[in-house]
Amino acid sequence: MKKWLLSSAILLMLSPTVADAQSKDASEKEGASKVTYNVVANSTITTWDQVVKEIEKQMNAFETDINLSYKGSMTNFNDNVLAAFDKAQKQAVYAGGHIESTSISTDSAGDIKFKIKYLTTKTQEVTVQKKVDQVLANIITPSMTTFQKVKAVNDYIVSNAKYGESTKSSPHSAHALLMEGQAVCQGYALLTYKMLDQIGVEVQYVVGVVNGNEDHTWNLVKVDGKWYHLDTTWNDPLPNRTGTSSYDYFLVTDAQLKKDHTWVTSDYPAATSTIYSYMQNVHYAQQMNNSLYFSNKADNNKLYKLDLGTAKKTKLADTRVLYIVGAGDAIYYSDFSNSGYLTKMNIKTLKTEVLVKKAVTDLTITENNLVYKVGSKEQKIKIDVPALTSTTQKK
Repeated sequence: MKKWLLSSAILLMLSPTVADAQSKDASEKEGASKVTYNVVANSTITTWDQVVKEIEKQMNAFETDINLSYKGSMTNFNDNVLAAFDKAQKQAVYAGGHIESTSISTDSAGDIKFKIKYLTTKTQEVTVQKKVDQVLANIITPSMTTFQKVKAVNDYIVSNAKYGESTKSSPHSAHALLMEGQAVCQGYALLTYKMLDQIGVEVQYVVGVVNGNEDHTWNLVKVDGKWYHLDTTWNDPLPNRTGTSSYDYFLVTDAQLKKDHTWVTSDYPAATSTIYSYMQNVHYAQQMNNSLYFSNKADNNKLYKLDLGTAKKTKLADTRVLYIVGAGDAIYYSDFSNSGYLTKMNIKTLKTEVLVKKAVTDLTITENNLVYKVGSKEQKIKIDVPALTSTTQKK
């Protein structure tokens, strides 16, 4: 009986450079999705479709050893084994994206053995599933549109994570991003895929290249029948801003993304709709009710408001702002047209008040405190914080 070793493939994605570094000076609330690992350890099958189905099933269970006994036609046997594995990995999107390496051995009797190394473990995935269920129960409501669901997932990930590799679990995993607060692009895209898929949004996992030669991953999502690119890694501001989001890579077209991303376009659906182009240049955004208060990159980082209901942008002040946070009827920001002073604006009257006549950075709101830094020293002042005033506070 002949034995063959078919492959030992390394599938680990490389770390990308986050975008901003280039230019810096379901219709009902989804319930818990259970994770089970009861699979057939050794299966006898007679068709290649069955081979694909069995590999996919066991891959989704994060099985490291998959043993199959194939009793069908042996024509082009080894080529068909490799093709079946490739197809199964593409169909088991979330688990397949977590594969680090695979070795495959076969023999002339039709026995096939896959030995898979993942970037995660079964135990970690149980933890991920529990956390995802909790997060989605908190950020998704039955009345949300698909756009709102996609935005909620984008905002949660961007607001609660940062790009990095200083993790105990693999920084290429969804576990690292969700449970340790940082990961590289693979972790961002896999967690985005898992969360959107669980709430019934059609989503794909895209593998490509950025900056000419750096491997990168992101997502495609379908909103109201049209496909759009979503890159949560590159929507995360650099340096990291807890509780804020940017939207230059939110529901964008192929043409927009091709400015700095490359991928095999024939492998993915085309994204041509420009319906959500109004989300461009929305940086360091803070959502208050149904409006975003943001630094407009297209207008020298001036303070603007975007009405999400009408898609209308309005300039609120001819001043350069960063570190925007909000509570109640007020937003707070660092006014870089006035020495970086900590400033408060009433969003109803648009009246402003300087609270601290020093350059401040890293504004956050914690309980009833507005927290900020002067130099490296953290300081805080008491403010009124009504419940549920903002959708981008850290959860």
